[in-house]
Amino acid sequence: MPIDVSQYAGVSATDYLLELVDLFENSNIGIMVTGFDGTVHRANRAQRRIADWPDASSSPSGLSARALLDAATWDRLTATAADGYALHNVPVTVRRADGSTADCLLDVNGEPDGGMLRIVTRPAFQASLPGPEGTDAWEWHRQWSQADVTPLVEPLDEAGVQSLTKELDDLFELLPVPVHAMARTAEVRRTNQVHLQFLGCEDEPARFVGQNLLTIFAVEADLVAMGDAMTGQSGILNFPTTIHRLDGSILPMTVYSSMVMRDDAFVGTRCFVFFADASDAPDSAPAGEPA
Repeated sequence: MPIDVSQYAGVSATDYLLELVDLFENSNIGIMVTGFDGTVHRANRAQRRIADWPDASSSPSGLSARALLDAATWDRLTATAADGYALHNVPVTVRRADGSTADCLLDVNGEPDGGMLRIVTRPAFQASLPGPEGTDAWEWHRQWSQADVTPLVEPLDEAGVQSLTKELDDLFELLPVPVHAMARTAEVRRTNQVHLQFLGCEDEPARFVGQNLLTIFAVEADLVAMGDAMTGQSGILNFPTTIHRLDGSILPMTVYSSMVMRDDAFVGTRCFVFFADASDAPDSAPAGEPA
């Protein structure tokens, strides 16, 4: 379960899993879990679009994340994960399945003992949303759509629900990218470890979880612009802003977010925040350590 389970009091196991699966599948950034050999264990819709892989209804069997990257980059990712650190904002050229290439940025960490990598991928946009129509960010979002994730959960028995819930809970808790899901009323519904660490409340999650999310954004004009984008386009991409830590200091960061809709009603957001400066990330290798 998430860091503060009280946010989900009264939510059934199946409804909770539906929320997790939606957060994974319908996010507007790529997320995948692989082995150190590149074998893809799980990849969301955005990741499949970036890589030109078959859609999410297809089995990941035979997909290789290693095939997307050059050998030196892959060795760097696995070596850093094996040392217990994360990499942020790594520029790469992804070799797509159709033979084309795409410039992207990666955030990566992993489990050294299990040989697992958690990889977050986003196109290296020149523009942002909110922003003018016709830009690279606008065109990416124009092709984004939300999928009904119910068919991915309905066939599962109780054991299957428990197993997938644990897998996705662990994934989001341990991603290298700060995550928060916001309720319709703007309270933080869930977050993850790296988010609490950079905010400075890893030992007091209730200072953030369950609180009004909007207070962490330092610039009112940015909040207005993001609110307009969410209501007008249902998404935010590559948007630069500054975020308050709970000690009053601020960090430059970049926001990606999408609107969660159920039965045509807005119920919350899926939001990922990226460090503008990788050295600000609490899970990066210290200066002097290999990365």
